[in-house]
Amino acid sequence: MDAIAVTSLIAGVIACGGRALYVWLRGRAAIQIAQLNDHGLTRRVRALPPGSRLTEQRADHSEVVIEVGSSADRRGGGDD
Repeated sequence: MDAIAVTSLIAGVIACGGRALYVWLRGRAAIQIAQLNDHGLTRRVRALPPGSRLTEQRADHSEVVIEVGSSADRRGGGDD
């Protein structure tokens, strides 16, 4: 095989491998950031008393509303 062809092949393999590694690392970092955000939200919700509402504004401008406790708990009609 010609040396230029081998060099081009090796350069292509390295470029594709580098790109795949970059995409994998970026996806892994995004997952870790999402897990950290979720962990912080969970900790805040656990600190709230029953009947509380927490509104979370997301980066994509969507809104998540979390209500702590059931509606029966707020009315005082629990099963205990």
